[in-house]
Formats: sequence, structure tokens, C-alpha cells
Amino acid sequence: MEFSHQKELLLCALKHFDIDVIDIGEHKVVLGGNFVIALSEGAHFHLWKSGSKEATFNDVVRLCTHIKTHQEWNEKSGVENSGAG
Repeated sequence: MEFSHQKELLLCALKHFDIDVIDIGEHKVVLGGNFVIALSEGAHFHLWKSGSKEATFNDVVRLCTHIKTHQEWNEKSGVENSGAG
């Protein structure tokens, strides 16, 4: 999949899942909660959290579900707002 199509698909999915996008680069998308998604050849989405690689996805729905689950957990636990972890 071409990068432009891959990025369009990702941005559409993020919007559908109501995940806030902070910045859009050529090969990466920065999200709230210290998440960064790097795009690579072969429709792979590399998820980084606070500078550490967390996982690689080839399914944008699974990627967004993973992010949304972590964001909701952080909201419920107060981790993101407390400055911890």
C-alpha cells in the first residue's frame, strides 16, 4: 500500500475511533497520551509509547482498538493526568 493511502486509511480510522491527532508528519502521526504511529512499507503501523516501541500492527482497526483501550484505561486510572507512567 502506498504511504499516502496508508496514511489516509489511518487518519480515517483514528477519526472514526475518536482518537485525537496532535501532529501529522510524512511517515508518522503523533497522538495524545505520548503515542506515535510510524508508517512503513507493507502497510505496517509501528506504535510507539513514550519513546519505546510498543507493537507493530498490519490491521488499522486492531491498532485503533489497542490505542483506544489504553487511553480509556489511563482516563479511568488517572495515570495520564497524574504525570505517572
